[in-house]
Amino acid sequence: MFNLDQQTLHTAAADFLYLLDRSYPRKAGLQLVGNRYNLDALHREVLHRGVFARKEARDRRQRLVDIGRLVDFKLLVDGHNVLITVESGLAGRLLIAANDGLIRDVAGVSHRYRISTLTHEAIEAIFRILQEYPPKETLFFLDAPIRQSGELAAALRSAMNKCSLSGGAQALKVPEIRLKGGEDVIASSDSAVLDEVQKGFDLAAAVIKSLPRRINLIDFTSLD
Repeated sequence: MFNLDQQTLHTAAADFLYLLDRSYPRKAGLQLVGNRYNLDALHREVLHRGVFARKEARDRRQRLVDIGRLVDFKLLVDGHNVLITVESGLAGRLLIAANDGLIRDVAGVSHRYRISTLTHEAIEAIFRILQEYPPKETLFFLDAPIRQSGELAAALRSAMNKCSLSGGAQALKVPEIRLKGGEDVIASSDSAVLDEVQKGFDLAAAVIKSLPRRINLIDFTSLD
């Protein structure tokens, strides 16, 4: 399914990290490393989503809360971000364990996203985790410009009611506004979101790690 040269990829990742640690511009660094190793678009995207400067990665990891602490907080969920990542895991698509402690996908389907049977399977898997570690309240925020966001919010609310969990789900034009800042825990793997919050949680990773099936994972967590 994936034509990835992992040996070359990890060598390139080390070079990319070297440049980032020395404040080399991210875009230019990726182009330099990509050209040096003759990487195609997929390999470059894997590096882009999986490798961050050590300080940036360390700061992000330090803000991640343990799953056992969810019971003490309200959880705000970056809806499409989490769902698409979980669906990628369920479908056997490529996932990346980044050196900042987050698991990300390379699906690139955000604005082409459509509800499917996989979506409902992902919702069930997400709520199995939330039932086991119930936050004080769970609020899902979805990107309203993405088609079927209202229908998806309704499906999430229905699942929440069935699980007797407190919270809700809504589609917003700019959901990031509700995610950034405050004292709540934010479930997202979006770097731009996580860098502006006090506490983060990788809900998608928790769900994916609970799946009984094999996961296609590129692991950069040793790059520290």
